[in-house]
Amino acid sequence: MNILIIDDERTILKTVYSQLTKMQLGVERVDIADSAAQARGCMERHRYDIFLCDIVMPEEDGITFARWVLEKDPDVKVIFLTAYADVNYMKEAISMQSFDYVFQPVSVEELRSVVERAVSQIKIERKNRELMNRGTFFQTHEENILEVGAQQYLGGRNTDDSYLRRLISFRSVYQAGESVYLPVVVQILKTQKKLEEIERPLLRLIYQNVLDEVFQALKVYSIVLLEEDGTDFTVLMYWRRDAAYERETIADRLDTFRILLFRVLQTTTAIYCGEICEPGMLQSSVEPLFQIQKDNVRRESRVFCAEKDEKNVEIHSYKLQLGAWNKLLEQKQFLYFKESILAYIGKEHHRHMNASDMMNLHQSVTQLLLLYLVNHQIGSDLIFDEELPYLTYMNAWQGLDLFEKALTHITDRLQELVGDDAPRDVIQETAKYIRQHLDSDLSVSEIAEYAGMNPEYLTKLFKKNTGYTLKEYIVNEKMESAKMLLKTTSLPVTLISSHVGYGNYSNFTRSFKQLVGCTPMEYRKNAASDAEPE
Repeated sequence: MNILIIDDERTILKTVYSQLTKMQLGVERVDIADSAAQARGCMERHRYDIFLCDIVMPEEDGITFARWVLEKDPDVKVIFLTAYADVNYMKEAISMQSFDYVFQPVSVEELRSVVERAVSQIKIERKNRELMNRGTFFQTHEENILEVGAQQYLGGRNTDDSYLRRLISFRSVYQAGESVYLPVVVQILKTQKKLEEIERPLLRLIYQNVLDEVFQALKVYSIVLLEEDGTDFTVLMYWRRDAAYERETIADRLDTFRILLFRVLQTTTAIYCGEICEPGMLQSSVEPLFQIQKDNVRRESRVFCAEKDEKNVEIHSYKLQLGAWNKLLEQKQFLYFKESILAYIGKEHHRHMNASDMMNLHQSVTQLLLLYLVNHQIGSDLIFDEELPYLTYMNAWQGLDLFEKALTHITDRLQELVGDDAPRDVIQETAKYIRQHLDSDLSVSEIAEYAGMNPEYLTKLFKKNTGYTLKEYIVNEKMESAKMLLKTTSLPVTLISSHVGYGNYSNFTRSFKQLVGCTPMEYRKNAASDAEPE
Protein backbone atom coordinates (compact mmCIF):
# COMPACT_ATOMS: atom_id res chain seq x y z
CA MET A 1 0.00 0.00 0.00
CA ASN A 2 1.02 3.61 -0.59
CA ILE A 3 0.11 6.68 1.53
CA LEU A 4 0.01 10.32 0.37
CA ILE A 5 -0.02 13.19 2.92
CA ILE A 6 -1.39 16.54 1.66
CA ASP A 7 -1.11 19.74 3.74
CA ASP A 8 -0.11 23.30 2.93
CA GLU A 9 1.59 23.67 6.36
CA ARG A 10 5.14 22.34 5.91
CA THR A 11 5.59 21.79 9.66
CA ILE A 12 2.51 19.57 9.90
CA LEU A 13 3.50 17.80 6.68
CA LYS A 14 6.96 16.89 8.00
CA THR A 15 5.64 15.92 11.43
CA VAL A 16 2.97 13.54 10.12
CA TYR A 17 5.44 12.11 7.59
CA SER A 18 8.01 11.46 10.33
CA GLN A 19 5.46 9.80 12.58
CA LEU A 20 4.11 7.49 9.84
CA THR A 21 7.53 6.35 8.62
CA LYS A 22 8.47 5.31 12.17
CA MET A 23 5.31 3.26 12.73
CA GLN A 24 6.29 0.27 10.53
CA LEU A 25 2.77 -0.10 9.15
CA GLY A 26 3.87 -2.41 6.35
CA VAL A 27 3.20 0.13 3.61
CA GLU A 28 5.49 0.40 0.59
CA ARG A 29 5.86 4.17 0.38
CA VAL A 30 4.80 7.39 2.12
CA ASP A 31 4.85 10.56 -0.01
CA ILE A 32 4.02 14.21 0.72
CA ALA A 33 2.41 17.07 -1.26
CA ASP A 34 1.84 20.69 -0.17
CA SER A 35 -1.20 21.26 -2.40
CA ALA A 36 -3.92 19.47 -4.32
CA ALA A 37 -2.13 20.28 -7.57
CA GLN A 38 1.11 18.69 -6.36
CA ALA A 39 -0.89 15.68 -5.12
CA ARG A 40 -2.30 15.18 -8.61
CA GLY A 41 1.25 15.17 -9.94
CA CYS A 42 2.21 12.45 -7.45
CA MET A 43 -0.81 10.39 -8.55
CA GLU A 44 0.41 10.41 -12.13
CA ARG A 45 3.49 8.50 -10.99
CA HIS A 46 2.07 6.23 -8.27
CA ARG A 47 -1.19 4.75 -7.07
CA TYR A 48 -2.14 5.63 -3.48
CA ASP A 49 -4.46 3.67 -1.22
CA ILE A 50 -4.67 6.06 1.74
CA PHE A 51 -4.80 9.88 1.64
CA LEU A 52 -4.24 12.03 4.76
CA CYS A 53 -5.56 15.35 3.54
CA ASP A 54 -5.91 18.79 5.14
CA ILE A 55 -9.38 20.29 4.61
CA VAL A 56 -8.51 23.98 4.49
CA MET A 57 -5.94 24.67 1.75
CA PRO A 58 -5.49 27.60 -0.65
CA GLU A 59 -6.60 27.29 -4.31
CA GLU A 60 -8.35 23.92 -3.80
CA ASP A 61 -9.67 22.68 -0.46
CA GLY A 62 -9.39 19.12 0.76
CA ILE A 63 -13.12 18.36 0.36
CA THR A 64 -13.04 19.17 -3.37
CA PHE A 65 -9.82 17.21 -3.89
CA ALA A 66 -11.14 14.21 -1.94
CA ARG A 67 -14.36 14.15 -3.98
CA TRP A 68 -12.26 14.06 -7.18
CA VAL A 69 -10.08 11.24 -5.84
CA LEU A 70 -13.05 9.11 -4.77
CA GLU A 71 -14.69 9.50 -8.16
CA LYS A 72 -11.55 8.13 -9.78
CA ASP A 73 -11.06 5.28 -7.30
CA PRO A 74 -13.88 4.56 -4.81
CA ASP A 75 -11.72 1.97 -3.00
CA VAL A 76 -9.22 4.45 -1.55
CA LYS A 77 -9.47 5.72 2.03
CA VAL A 78 -9.40 9.47 2.78
CA ILE A 79 -8.53 10.62 6.31
CA PHE A 80 -9.10 14.33 6.82
CA LEU A 81 -6.67 16.34 8.94
CA THR A 82 -8.31 19.50 10.30
CA ALA A 83 -7.82 22.06 12.99
CA TYR A 84 -11.43 23.23 12.73
CA ALA A 85 -14.39 21.47 14.27
CA ASP A 86 -16.68 22.92 11.63
CA VAL A 87 -20.01 21.05 11.47
CA ASN A 88 -20.45 21.78 7.75
CA TYR A 89 -17.05 20.31 6.96
CA MET A 90 -17.89 17.22 8.99
CA LYS A 91 -21.21 16.78 7.19
CA GLU A 92 -19.54 17.00 3.78
CA ALA A 93 -16.81 14.59 4.79
CA ILE A 94 -19.36 12.07 6.03
CA SER A 95 -21.60 12.51 2.96
CA MET A 96 -18.81 11.51 0.58
CA GLN A 97 -18.10 8.39 2.69
CA SER A 98 -14.54 9.34 3.49
CA PHE A 99 -12.88 6.96 5.91
CA ASP A 100 -12.26 9.16 8.94
CA TYR A 101 -11.04 12.51 10.21
CA VAL A 102 -8.74 13.62 13.04
CA PHE A 103 -8.16 16.97 14.66
CA GLN A 104 -4.80 18.68 14.60
CA PRO A 105 -2.54 18.50 16.42
CA VAL A 106 -2.96 14.70 16.34
CA SER A 107 -1.20 12.44 18.83
CA VAL A 108 1.01 9.59 17.62
CA GLU A 109 -1.35 7.02 19.17
CA GLU A 110 -4.43 8.47 17.50
CA LEU A 111 -2.67 8.76 14.14
CA ARG A 112 -1.47 5.14 14.36
CA SER A 113 -4.96 3.96 15.33
CA VAL A 114 -6.78 5.66 12.47
CA VAL A 115 -4.20 4.63 9.83
CA GLU A 116 -4.11 1.01 11.08
CA ARG A 117 -7.90 0.86 10.79
CA ALA A 118 -7.66 2.11 7.22
CA VAL A 119 -4.97 -0.49 6.39
CA SER A 120 -7.06 -3.28 7.95
CA GLN A 121 -10.19 -2.29 6.07
CA ILE A 122 -8.31 -2.17 2.76
CA LYS A 123 -6.89 -5.67 3.40
CA ILE A 124 -10.35 -7.04 4.22
CA GLU A 125 -11.91 -5.46 1.13
CA ARG A 126 -9.11 -6.78 -1.07
CA LYS A 127 -9.51 -10.26 0.33
CA ASN A 128 -13.26 -10.15 -0.22
CA ARG A 129 -12.77 -9.03 -3.82
CA GLU A 130 -10.26 -11.83 -4.34
CA LEU A 131 -12.69 -14.41 -2.98
CA MET A 132 -15.45 -13.05 -5.20
CA ASN A 133 -13.14 -13.16 -8.22
CA ARG A 134 -12.18 -16.73 -7.41
CA GLY A 135 -15.82 -17.67 -7.23
CA THR A 136 -16.53 -16.01 -10.55
CA PHE A 137 -13.48 -17.65 -12.12
CA PHE A 138 -14.51 -21.08 -10.84
CA GLN A 139 -18.03 -20.66 -12.17
CA THR A 140 -16.65 -19.62 -15.58
CA HIS A 141 -13.96 -22.32 -15.79
CA GLU A 142 -15.51 -24.99 -13.59
CA GLU A 143 -15.55 -27.69 -16.25
CA ASN A 144 -11.86 -27.22 -17.11
CA ILE A 145 -10.86 -27.16 -13.43
CA LEU A 146 -12.82 -30.35 -12.76
CA GLU A 147 -11.28 -32.02 -15.81
CA VAL A 148 -7.72 -31.31 -14.68
CA GLY A 149 -8.44 -32.52 -11.14
CA ALA A 150 -10.17 -35.67 -12.42
CA GLN A 151 -7.30 -36.48 -14.79
CA GLN A 152 -4.77 -36.05 -11.98
CA TYR A 153 -6.83 -38.35 -9.75
CA LEU A 154 -7.12 -41.06 -12.40
CA GLY A 155 -3.38 -40.81 -13.08
CA GLY A 156 -2.61 -41.28 -9.38
CA ARG A 157 -1.24 -37.76 -8.99
CA ASN A 158 -3.73 -36.88 -6.24
CA THR A 159 -6.10 -38.79 -3.96
CA ASP A 160 -9.09 -36.45 -4.11
CA ASP A 161 -11.92 -38.09 -6.09
CA SER A 162 -14.31 -35.16 -5.61
CA TYR A 163 -13.22 -33.62 -8.94
CA LEU A 164 -14.08 -36.83 -10.77
CA ARG A 165 -17.42 -37.29 -8.99
CA ARG A 166 -18.44 -33.71 -9.68
CA LEU A 167 -17.31 -33.90 -13.31
CA ILE A 168 -19.36 -37.07 -13.83
CA SER A 169 -22.35 -35.31 -12.30
CA PHE A 170 -21.63 -32.29 -14.51
CA ARG A 171 -21.43 -34.18 -17.82
CA SER A 172 -23.36 -37.42 -17.34
CA VAL A 173 -26.76 -37.82 -18.96
CA TYR A 174 -27.82 -40.21 -16.18
CA GLN A 175 -28.36 -39.80 -12.45
CA ALA A 176 -25.77 -41.09 -9.99
CA GLY A 177 -25.88 -44.86 -9.63
CA GLU A 178 -27.68 -45.51 -12.93
CA SER A 179 -24.51 -46.22 -14.97
CA VAL A 180 -21.48 -48.47 -15.15
CA TYR A 181 -18.16 -47.19 -16.49
CA LEU A 182 -15.29 -48.37 -18.64
CA PRO A 183 -12.06 -46.30 -18.61
CA VAL A 184 -10.07 -45.91 -21.83
CA VAL A 185 -6.66 -44.29 -22.33
CA VAL A 186 -5.87 -42.98 -25.83
CA GLN A 187 -2.20 -42.49 -26.77
CA ILE A 188 -1.26 -40.31 -29.75
CA LEU A 189 1.47 -42.19 -31.64
CA LYS A 190 1.82 -40.02 -34.72
CA THR A 191 -0.12 -37.13 -36.20
CA GLN A 192 0.11 -34.79 -39.15
CA LYS A 193 -1.98 -32.21 -37.29
CA LYS A 194 -0.53 -29.87 -34.66
CA LEU A 195 -2.96 -31.01 -31.97
CA GLU A 196 -1.31 -28.95 -29.23
CA GLU A 197 -2.16 -25.79 -31.18
CA ILE A 198 -5.89 -26.59 -31.31
CA GLU A 199 -7.81 -24.94 -28.47
CA ARG A 200 -8.65 -27.49 -25.78
CA PRO A 201 -12.46 -27.01 -25.91
CA LEU A 202 -12.41 -27.48 -29.69
CA LEU A 203 -10.13 -30.54 -29.52
CA ARG A 204 -12.35 -32.10 -26.86
CA LEU A 205 -15.40 -31.42 -29.02
CA ILE A 206 -13.76 -33.10 -32.04
CA TYR A 207 -12.99 -36.25 -30.03
CA GLN A 208 -16.45 -36.16 -28.50
CA ASN A 209 -18.15 -35.88 -31.90
CA VAL A 210 -16.27 -38.90 -33.28
CA LEU A 211 -17.11 -40.95 -30.18
CA ASP A 212 -20.78 -39.95 -30.36
CA GLU A 213 -20.93 -40.99 -34.01
CA VAL A 214 -19.40 -44.41 -33.25
CA PHE A 215 -21.43 -45.22 -30.12
CA GLN A 216 -24.72 -43.46 -30.80
CA ALA A 217 -26.57 -46.61 -31.84
CA LEU A 218 -25.57 -48.39 -28.61
CA LYS A 219 -26.57 -45.44 -26.43
CA VAL A 220 -23.10 -45.55 -24.91
CA TYR A 221 -21.90 -42.13 -23.80
CA SER A 222 -18.45 -40.76 -23.05
CA ILE A 223 -16.62 -38.14 -21.01
CA VAL A 224 -13.37 -36.94 -22.61
CA LEU A 225 -10.55 -35.84 -20.27
CA LEU A 226 -7.65 -34.11 -22.01
CA GLU A 227 -4.17 -34.40 -20.52
CA GLU A 228 -3.04 -31.22 -18.78
CA ASP A 229 0.27 -31.29 -20.70
CA GLY A 230 0.42 -33.30 -23.89
CA THR A 231 -1.97 -34.67 -26.49
CA ASP A 232 -3.03 -38.01 -24.94
CA PHE A 233 -6.45 -38.23 -23.36
CA THR A 234 -8.66 -40.44 -21.20
CA VAL A 235 -12.25 -41.40 -22.01
CA LEU A 236 -14.82 -42.61 -19.50
CA MET A 237 -17.35 -44.72 -21.41
CA TYR A 238 -20.65 -45.27 -19.59
CA TRP A 239 -24.09 -46.74 -20.18
CA ARG A 240 -27.17 -47.80 -18.24
CA ARG A 241 -26.70 -50.84 -16.05
CA ASP A 242 -29.56 -52.71 -17.68
CA ALA A 243 -27.81 -52.52 -21.09
CA ALA A 244 -25.26 -55.09 -19.79
CA TYR A 245 -22.74 -54.73 -22.63
CA GLU A 246 -19.68 -56.96 -22.75
CA ARG A 247 -16.37 -55.14 -22.92
CA GLU A 248 -15.57 -56.80 -26.28
CA THR A 249 -18.56 -55.01 -27.82
CA ILE A 250 -17.19 -51.65 -26.72
CA ALA A 251 -13.63 -52.59 -27.75
CA ASP A 252 -14.81 -53.37 -31.31
CA ARG A 253 -16.37 -49.92 -31.58
CA LEU A 254 -13.22 -48.35 -30.11
CA ASP A 255 -11.27 -49.83 -33.00
CA THR A 256 -13.66 -48.03 -35.36
CA PHE A 257 -13.01 -44.86 -33.34
CA ARG A 258 -9.26 -45.41 -33.82
CA ILE A 259 -9.65 -45.72 -37.60
CA LEU A 260 -11.87 -42.64 -37.79
CA LEU A 261 -9.33 -40.58 -35.84
CA PHE A 262 -6.77 -41.47 -38.48
CA ARG A 263 -9.12 -40.45 -41.29
CA VAL A 264 -10.43 -37.27 -39.67
CA LEU A 265 -7.25 -35.98 -37.99
CA GLN A 266 -4.53 -38.01 -39.76
CA THR A 267 -3.69 -39.19 -36.25
CA THR A 268 -2.41 -42.68 -35.43
CA THR A 269 -3.36 -43.87 -31.94
CA ALA A 270 -3.08 -46.79 -29.54
CA ILE A 271 -6.14 -47.36 -27.35
CA TYR A 272 -5.93 -49.05 -23.95
CA CYS A 273 -9.23 -50.40 -22.64
CA GLY A 274 -9.82 -51.11 -18.94
CA GLU A 275 -12.43 -53.14 -17.06
CA ILE A 276 -16.12 -52.30 -16.65
CA CYS A 277 -16.50 -50.98 -13.10
CA GLU A 278 -18.28 -48.71 -10.66
CA PRO A 279 -17.26 -45.03 -10.42
CA GLY A 280 -15.38 -45.65 -7.17
CA MET A 281 -13.15 -48.24 -8.90
CA LEU A 282 -12.13 -46.07 -11.85
CA GLN A 283 -8.71 -45.13 -10.49
CA SER A 284 -7.69 -48.75 -9.86
CA SER A 285 -9.08 -49.74 -13.27
CA VAL A 286 -7.08 -47.03 -15.07
CA GLU A 287 -3.78 -47.77 -13.31
CA PRO A 288 -2.85 -50.92 -15.33
CA LEU A 289 -3.60 -49.10 -18.58
CA PHE A 290 -0.61 -46.80 -18.10
CA GLN A 291 1.63 -49.85 -17.64
CA ILE A 292 0.28 -51.43 -20.83
CA GLN A 293 0.96 -48.12 -22.59
CA LYS A 294 4.54 -48.17 -21.27
CA ASP A 295 4.96 -51.76 -22.47
CA ASN A 296 3.83 -50.87 -25.98
CA VAL A 297 7.45 -50.35 -27.01
CA ARG A 298 6.61 -51.31 -30.59
CA ARG A 299 4.14 -48.40 -30.63
CA GLU A 300 1.49 -50.57 -32.24
CA SER A 301 -1.71 -48.90 -33.33
CA ARG A 302 -4.53 -51.10 -32.08
CA VAL A 303 -6.92 -51.60 -29.17
CA PHE A 304 -5.27 -53.21 -26.12
CA CYS A 305 -7.47 -54.77 -23.44
CA ALA A 306 -6.09 -54.88 -19.90
CA GLU A 307 -7.24 -58.40 -19.15
CA LYS A 308 -5.48 -59.86 -22.18
CA ASP A 309 -2.42 -57.68 -22.45
CA GLU A 310 -1.64 -57.53 -18.74
CA LYS A 311 -0.65 -61.20 -18.56
CA ASN A 312 2.99 -61.89 -17.91
CA VAL A 313 4.91 -62.32 -21.12
CA GLU A 314 7.50 -65.08 -21.29
CA ILE A 315 10.97 -63.58 -21.02
CA HIS A 316 12.62 -63.77 -24.44
CA SER A 317 15.95 -65.54 -24.44
CA TYR A 318 18.53 -63.80 -26.58
CA LYS A 319 21.66 -65.20 -24.87
CA LEU A 320 22.40 -67.44 -27.86
CA GLN A 321 22.26 -64.39 -30.11
CA LEU A 322 24.87 -62.42 -28.16
CA GLY A 323 27.78 -64.48 -29.51
CA ALA A 324 26.66 -63.99 -33.10
CA TRP A 325 26.15 -60.27 -32.57
CA ASN A 326 29.58 -59.94 -31.00
CA LYS A 327 31.13 -61.75 -33.96
CA LEU A 328 29.44 -59.33 -36.38
CA LEU A 329 30.94 -56.43 -34.44
CA GLU A 330 34.44 -57.94 -34.57
CA GLN A 331 34.07 -58.51 -38.31
CA LYS A 332 33.08 -54.83 -38.73
CA GLN A 333 29.71 -55.91 -40.11
CA PHE A 334 27.95 -53.05 -38.35
CA LEU A 335 24.96 -52.88 -40.67
CA TYR A 336 24.28 -56.61 -40.28
CA PHE A 337 24.82 -56.28 -36.53
CA LYS A 338 22.02 -53.70 -36.38
CA GLU A 339 19.72 -55.56 -38.76
CA SER A 340 20.20 -58.84 -36.90
CA ILE A 341 19.13 -57.25 -33.59
CA LEU A 342 16.11 -55.55 -35.16
CA ALA A 343 15.15 -58.75 -36.99
CA TYR A 344 15.31 -60.64 -33.70
CA ILE A 345 12.92 -58.13 -32.08
CA GLY A 346 10.69 -58.25 -35.14
CA LYS A 347 10.12 -62.00 -35.01
CA GLU A 348 6.47 -62.86 -34.58
CA HIS A 349 6.84 -64.57 -31.19
CA HIS A 350 8.61 -61.45 -29.87
CA ARG A 351 5.87 -59.04 -30.89
CA HIS A 352 4.65 -58.79 -27.28
CA MET A 353 7.99 -57.73 -25.79
CA ASN A 354 7.26 -55.39 -22.93
CA ALA A 355 9.26 -52.58 -21.35
CA SER A 356 11.15 -54.93 -19.02
CA ASP A 357 12.18 -57.18 -21.92
CA MET A 358 13.35 -54.20 -23.95
CA MET A 359 15.32 -52.83 -21.01
CA ASN A 360 17.18 -56.14 -20.58
CA LEU A 361 17.90 -56.42 -24.30
CA HIS A 362 19.10 -52.81 -24.42
CA GLN A 363 21.40 -53.46 -21.46
CA SER A 364 22.97 -56.53 -23.12
CA VAL A 365 23.51 -54.74 -26.45
CA THR A 366 25.03 -51.79 -24.58
CA GLN A 367 27.52 -54.09 -22.87
CA LEU A 368 28.56 -55.48 -26.25
CA LEU A 369 29.00 -52.02 -27.74
CA LEU A 370 30.91 -50.53 -24.79
CA LEU A 371 33.21 -53.56 -24.63
CA TYR A 372 33.91 -53.18 -28.35
CA LEU A 373 34.75 -49.48 -27.89
CA VAL A 374 37.15 -50.26 -25.02
CA ASN A 375 38.88 -53.13 -26.85
CA HIS A 376 39.39 -51.01 -29.96
CA GLN A 377 40.32 -47.82 -28.09
CA ILE A 378 37.44 -45.80 -29.50
CA GLY A 379 36.44 -42.88 -27.29
CA SER A 380 32.76 -42.75 -26.41
CA ASP A 381 32.79 -39.05 -27.32
CA LEU A 382 33.27 -40.13 -30.95
CA ILE A 383 29.99 -42.06 -30.80
CA PHE A 384 27.75 -40.05 -28.49
CA ASP A 385 27.30 -36.42 -29.47
CA GLU A 386 24.63 -33.75 -29.80
CA GLU A 387 22.71 -35.89 -32.28
CA LEU A 388 22.69 -38.83 -29.85
CA PRO A 389 23.63 -37.83 -26.27
CA TYR A 390 24.59 -40.74 -24.02
CA LEU A 391 21.62 -40.12 -21.72
CA THR A 392 19.26 -40.24 -24.72
CA TYR A 393 20.74 -43.58 -25.74
CA MET A 394 20.39 -44.99 -22.22
CA ASN A 395 16.65 -44.22 -22.33
CA ALA A 396 16.15 -45.63 -25.83
CA TRP A 397 14.74 -48.90 -24.44
CA GLN A 398 11.43 -47.08 -23.88
CA GLY A 399 10.39 -47.45 -27.51
CA LEU A 400 11.36 -49.67 -30.42
CA ASP A 401 11.53 -46.63 -32.71
CA LEU A 402 13.88 -44.88 -30.25
CA PHE A 403 16.06 -47.98 -29.94
CA GLU A 404 16.25 -48.43 -33.72
CA LYS A 405 17.16 -44.78 -34.25
CA ALA A 406 19.89 -44.91 -31.59
CA LEU A 407 21.30 -48.20 -32.88
CA THR A 408 21.37 -46.82 -36.42
CA HIS A 409 23.31 -43.76 -35.25
CA ILE A 410 25.90 -45.89 -33.42
CA THR A 411 26.44 -48.37 -36.25
CA ASP A 412 26.67 -45.58 -38.83
CA ARG A 413 29.29 -43.84 -36.70
CA LEU A 414 31.25 -47.07 -36.25
CA GLN A 415 31.14 -47.63 -39.99
CA GLU A 416 32.59 -44.15 -40.53
CA LEU A 417 35.34 -44.69 -37.94
CA VAL A 418 36.54 -48.28 -38.54
CA GLY A 419 34.36 -49.82 -41.24
CA ASP A 420 35.50 -50.92 -44.67
CA ASP A 421 35.26 -48.31 -47.41
CA ALA A 422 32.63 -50.28 -49.30
CA PRO A 423 30.76 -48.31 -52.01
CA ARG A 424 27.35 -47.10 -50.97
CA ASP A 425 24.44 -48.85 -52.69
CA VAL A 426 21.93 -46.00 -52.98
CA ILE A 427 19.36 -48.10 -54.85
CA GLN A 428 19.31 -50.81 -52.18
CA GLU A 429 19.15 -48.21 -49.41
CA THR A 430 16.26 -46.45 -51.11
CA ALA A 431 14.35 -49.68 -51.71
CA LYS A 432 14.88 -50.70 -48.10
CA TYR A 433 13.68 -47.31 -46.83
CA ILE A 434 10.51 -47.67 -48.92
CA ARG A 435 9.84 -51.17 -47.54
CA GLN A 436 10.35 -49.95 -43.97
CA HIS A 437 7.86 -47.12 -44.40
CA LEU A 438 5.05 -48.75 -46.35
CA ASP A 439 2.57 -47.64 -43.69
CA SER A 440 3.34 -43.97 -44.51
CA ASP A 441 2.22 -41.73 -47.33
CA LEU A 442 5.69 -41.63 -48.88
CA SER A 443 6.69 -38.80 -51.20
CA VAL A 444 9.58 -38.69 -53.68
CA SER A 445 11.01 -35.61 -51.97
CA GLU A 446 11.01 -37.36 -48.58
CA ILE A 447 12.86 -40.38 -50.03
CA ALA A 448 15.33 -38.15 -51.84
CA GLU A 449 16.03 -36.24 -48.63
CA TYR A 450 16.75 -39.55 -46.89
CA ALA A 451 19.11 -40.57 -49.69
CA GLY A 452 20.73 -37.12 -49.74
CA MET A 453 20.15 -36.68 -53.46
CA ASN A 454 18.20 -34.49 -55.86
CA PRO A 455 14.66 -35.94 -56.37
CA GLU A 456 14.84 -35.85 -60.19
CA TYR A 457 18.27 -37.47 -60.28
CA LEU A 458 17.32 -40.17 -57.79
CA THR A 459 14.17 -41.00 -59.78
CA LYS A 460 16.21 -41.29 -62.99
CA LEU A 461 18.86 -43.43 -61.28
CA PHE A 462 16.27 -45.66 -59.65
CA LYS A 463 14.42 -46.31 -62.93
CA LYS A 464 17.66 -47.07 -64.71
CA ASN A 465 18.56 -49.76 -62.15
CA THR A 466 15.13 -51.24 -61.41
CA GLY A 467 12.95 -50.44 -64.39
CA TYR A 468 10.46 -48.66 -62.11
CA THR A 469 10.03 -45.04 -61.18
CA LEU A 470 10.01 -44.36 -57.45
CA LYS A 471 6.22 -43.89 -57.46
CA GLU A 472 5.67 -47.16 -59.33
CA TYR A 473 7.97 -49.02 -56.98
CA ILE A 474 6.21 -47.60 -53.91
CA VAL A 475 2.79 -48.67 -55.21
CA ASN A 476 4.07 -52.13 -56.16
CA GLU A 477 5.58 -52.70 -52.72
CA LYS A 478 2.42 -51.47 -51.00
CA MET A 479 0.26 -53.80 -53.05
CA GLU A 480 2.59 -56.77 -52.45
CA SER A 481 2.34 -56.11 -48.73
CA ALA A 482 -1.45 -55.77 -49.00
CA LYS A 483 -1.69 -59.06 -50.92
CA MET A 484 0.31 -60.82 -48.22
CA LEU A 485 -1.96 -59.41 -45.47
CA LEU A 486 -5.09 -60.35 -47.43
CA LYS A 487 -3.87 -63.94 -47.85
CA THR A 488 -2.43 -64.57 -44.41
CA THR A 489 -4.63 -62.55 -42.04
CA SER A 490 -8.30 -61.86 -41.37
CA LEU A 491 -7.73 -58.14 -40.84
CA PRO A 492 -10.51 -55.91 -42.22
CA VAL A 493 -9.65 -54.43 -45.59
CA THR A 494 -9.97 -50.94 -44.09
CA LEU A 495 -7.20 -51.78 -41.62
CA ILE A 496 -4.99 -53.28 -44.33
CA SER A 497 -5.52 -50.08 -46.28
CA SER A 498 -4.15 -48.02 -43.38
CA HIS A 499 -1.31 -50.52 -42.78
CA VAL A 500 0.02 -49.87 -46.28
CA GLY A 501 -0.26 -46.10 -45.97
CA TYR A 502 -3.62 -45.37 -47.60
CA GLY A 503 -5.67 -42.98 -45.51
CA ASN A 504 -8.46 -43.15 -48.10
CA TYR A 505 -10.02 -46.61 -48.51
CA SER A 506 -11.44 -45.79 -51.96
CA ASN A 507 -7.98 -44.81 -53.28
CA PHE A 508 -6.55 -48.07 -51.96
CA THR A 509 -9.26 -50.18 -53.63
CA ARG A 510 -8.85 -48.33 -56.93
CA SER A 511 -5.03 -48.68 -56.92
CA PHE A 512 -5.26 -52.36 -55.96
CA LYS A 513 -7.68 -53.16 -58.78
CA GLN A 514 -5.58 -51.27 -61.35
CA LEU A 515 -2.45 -53.22 -60.42
CA VAL A 516 -3.82 -56.65 -59.47
CA GLY A 517 -6.90 -56.78 -61.70
CA CYS A 518 -9.48 -57.36 -58.96
CA THR A 519 -10.71 -55.76 -55.76
CA PRO A 520 -9.07 -56.62 -52.41
CA MET A 521 -12.15 -58.62 -51.31
CA GLU A 522 -12.12 -60.60 -54.58
CA TYR A 523 -8.39 -61.27 -54.15
CA ARG A 524 -8.91 -62.58 -50.60
CA LYS A 525 -11.77 -64.80 -51.75
CA ASN A 526 -9.71 -66.21 -54.63
CA ALA A 527 -6.71 -66.77 -52.36
CA ALA A 528 -8.89 -68.64 -49.86
CA SER A 529 -10.33 -70.82 -52.63
CA ASP A 530 -6.86 -71.68 -53.93
CA ALA A 531 -5.75 -72.66 -50.44
CA GLU A 532 -8.64 -75.13 -49.89
CA PRO A 533 -7.60 -78.82 -50.27
CA GLU A 534 -9.18 -80.70 -53.16
